Amino acid sequence: MNRQERRRQRKQQQKSSESQSGISPNVTTADQLDNASELYSTGKLDEAAELCLDAIAGAPLESEPYHLLALVRYRQGRLQDAGENILEAITRNDDNPEIHANCGAIMNMLGRYPEAEAACRHVIHLQPRNAESHSNLAVALEMQGRIDEAKAACKKALRLNPDYPEAMINLGNLHVRSGDYISGVEVYAKAIQQVPNNPTARANLSVALLRLGQIDEALNQAQGALNLSPDYVEALNAQGNALSANGEFERAQAAFNKAHTIQPAHREAGLNLAAVQHKSGHSDEAISTYQDILTTNPDRAEAQNGMGVVLLAQGKCDAAIAAFRRAIEITPSQADAYYNLASSGTPLSEDEIESITTLLHAPSTHLQQKISLHFALADLADQKADTDTAIAQLNAGNGLRKDLFERNEIGFDGDDLDRKISKVIDVFSPEVLARLKQYGDPSQMPVFICGMPRSGTTLIEQIVSSHERVSSVGELGVIGDLLDGYPDSVPNLDAARIAELSQHVLDKLAPKADKIQRTIDKSPFNFFHLGLIQILFPNARIIHCQRDPMDVGLSCYAQNFVSDHPWSTDLTDIARYIGVEDRMMKHWRSTLSLPTLDVQYEDVIADQDRESRRMIEFLGLEWDDACLRFYENDQTVLTASNWQVRRPIYTTSLGKARAYGDHLRELKEALAK
Repeated sequence: MNRQERRRQRKQQQKSSESQSGISPNVTTADQLDNASELYSTGKLDEAAELCLDAIAGAPLESEPYHLLALVRYRQGRLQDAGENILEAITRNDDNPEIHANCGAIMNMLGRYPEAEAACRHVIHLQPRNAESHSNLAVALEMQGRIDEAKAACKKALRLNPDYPEAMINLGNLHVRSGDYISGVEVYAKAIQQVPNNPTARANLSVALLRLGQIDEALNQAQGALNLSPDYVEALNAQGNALSANGEFERAQAAFNKAHTIQPAHREAGLNLAAVQHKSGHSDEAISTYQDILTTNPDRAEAQNGMGVVLLAQGKCDAAIAAFRRAIEITPSQADAYYNLASSGTPLSEDEIESITTLLHAPSTHLQQKISLHFALADLADQKADTDTAIAQLNAGNGLRKDLFERNEIGFDGDDLDRKISKVIDVFSPEVLARLKQYGDPSQMPVFICGMPRSGTTLIEQIVSSHERVSSVGELGVIGDLLDGYPDSVPNLDAARIAELSQHVLDKLAPKADKIQRTIDKSPFNFFHLGLIQILFPNARIIHCQRDPMDVGLSCYAQNFVSDHPWSTDLTDIARYIGVEDRMMKHWRSTLSLPTLDVQYEDVIADQDRESRRMIEFLGLEWDDACLRFYENDQTVLTASNWQVRRPIYTTSLGKARAYGDHLRELKEALAK
């Protein structure tokens, strides 16, 4: 018996009862539910909820009013209320598979996976050949870390219904969430072959492709899903992520905003909206978005963690730490919050360290979470000068990272990088640079801070951007993406194309205040592109950051980079990458006429006043005492050094590699070659 048939039967019974009792019927519970269902289907959720509540008041023992109210609350984004309502429905009707199926979905959304599992298993008990329930069970099992059981549930669903794309998509999800992105792509592609008009398969394929760094194809698949279903939230979310990865923050924000508006309860859209607001420099808006999420769902641990990240970037360290701890209090398995807490430089209690260790070995902890937890434990051990434990945890975390990269064919190839650098050196000859230099924009506004990651680029940026006439756009990263076919396409540039490219960069660097005379792009890897920068901006200034190679190597090895840097997972590869940077800079020094200042990190620590004045003089500006108080700079810092640059100059990072002794022998020997 379906829902309509049950309502019809209930209505007839109620009318019969009223007729026998002599009561003149007005509006029956069945009528209220029918009207509420119609309002629900047309999006009039507040009115639908009122009718459901009226129906509950009139028939408190009926399951259907609670069931429909749960669906309404879900659509309204009130997940906690939806969960309470669906459980009330179950207590009134334990034999309705539809209610249990919806209970499983809502419990999954709430992160209450054991309850979701129980609901799905009950549906299977009532309807053993219900392929959808086996597929939904796989989601609940996967989120509890029971990957093999989850895959078995997916395969059972596919045996019951070989043409069931949702089960195939869930199987693809299992591959992606366990770090096997290539297998995920293959499964999603197979699902699309079966059902070309399925937007879910295309949206999820977009996610997997993005994990593999295939941004353009990820965008194509997300758009394909939206062509099939323009308001499909998962597709909008996938599109937003791909656009954000491509640096198109305004379009990404529009996609997330639309998804969040359509479905406020969606677990990721609101969080991603806040994240891209933060990434694009609108941190106050990000805080507001996180607060809105927490107003509706105060127990959303991910929102607390995300807000902590923004607060830390703003220099509000105490508030950030409180947010991370609140996230852990809500969800003790919140690995990202533990990692952020540990990497913020805050000492953790023994109980907190024990919790991290327990979580690390829990079967429900995913691969990416395990990686973060290894790095968290390494950070904490380093704070205590326990280098044996620190290096053991770094080896474990980087081992997992390296396996993940290689499994998805993203390994580091040093020989290939050497060939690419040789090509850059060949292309940017003195003759080519001299011929094209005359076409560049004469602006003196651009300042590019570059160097190896962890060489002090963030500290230098904070010192210089504390000047009242200097601003920073952070790690813009636009230079490396300007030209297709780089570097072979460089000799074919002409005056018109150079003018177009330079204007594009200037638009990105545009200062927000009239008094600003210099704007910084602090993208460390711009050391690969200084020749192109000279062609576009012959009067730009370059600040090249240098630091003891052993300290750089250790710091890179100790950093769980957000971006894909497979070279950073292996000490020998790190040494080779440092050598590539050195080779690249030697070429530029012998070739370019671009004003360049080398700044040694150790010199800045030893005499900040002298080195700060040297940098400001190099930029052609009058001295500003605010540069000595860089830690008071209210600029948002998006890099891993965000908490470190909120403190006055400290010396604890100088020569840190020496404390690790023989643990870094491999790095030392590779650097000596």
